Amino acid sequence: MLLHAATQFTGSLAVVDMKFAGRKFSPAWWSFLLTIAGVGLFVALGLWQLERAAFKDSVKLKYEQRLAQDYQALGSDDDLADVQYRKLKFTGRFQNSQHFLLDNQVHQGRAGYQVITPLLLTDSDSIVLVNRGWAAWGDSRQPLPEILPPQASAEVSGIAFVPGDPALSLGEVKLNGDWPQLILYVDIKALQQQYSPHVLPMVLWLAPEQPDAYVRDWDPIWLPPEKSRAYAVQWFSFAGVALIMFVIMNLRKTE
Repeated sequence: MLLHAATQFTGSLAVVDMKFAGRKFSPAWWSFLLTIAGVGLFVALGLWQLERAAFKDSVKLKYEQRLAQDYQALGSDDDLADVQYRKLKFTGRFQNSQHFLLDNQVHQGRAGYQVITPLLLTDSDSIVLVNRGWAAWGDSRQPLPEILPPQASAEVSGIAFVPGDPALSLGEVKLNGDWPQLILYVDIKALQQQYSPHVLPMVLWLAPEQPDAYVRDWDPIWLPPEKSRAYAVQWFSFAGVALIMFVIMNLRKTE
């Protein structure tokens, strides 16, 4: 079996010319560069999905660990530095005349919204935004639906969630005089500047065992880490297919 390899140069770019078992492998320079770019992109996307899977694993682990703890009252302001997914309890009264509707929320394939009601804390000049759960949109979004008042409770328990910056912002959250307020995302910094009293830098996911009329099925991860790993396998497979096609398309019989 004869193997002969030679290297030809076109300008400053080398093109491989190989003969193997009566076939010639001589790809054009543009196909070589195109394949390298495509394989590099697919591998980069696969590695990115693996990073996302690792991040989701860490979030899931932290969430499950803190979910196993008991509800505790928030202590000093220092506790806010590590409040994510902690089970907290507050005493106060809901501001039933002011509700936020968090739009574009999907539950079991249905489009809807989440109801967020401010809770004015007892003996404090602060509020905490309480996400009371999900409800489906009706036939139309106009007018906005009537919001059921929360059931009176001296103590409100839930899971603390610190919203991050949105991946795609379609505008700032600006309040007007009409309630309820329809918002696309929770912007704590914007609300702290526009809302009175002071807003704590978190959203409290209302505990499922607390009485209320809205659906509460909290999960900090939209897609499981297994899904990201499956996407990574797909991207790596695309890279392998690109290499195989590169070889097949450039392998020809010699005269």
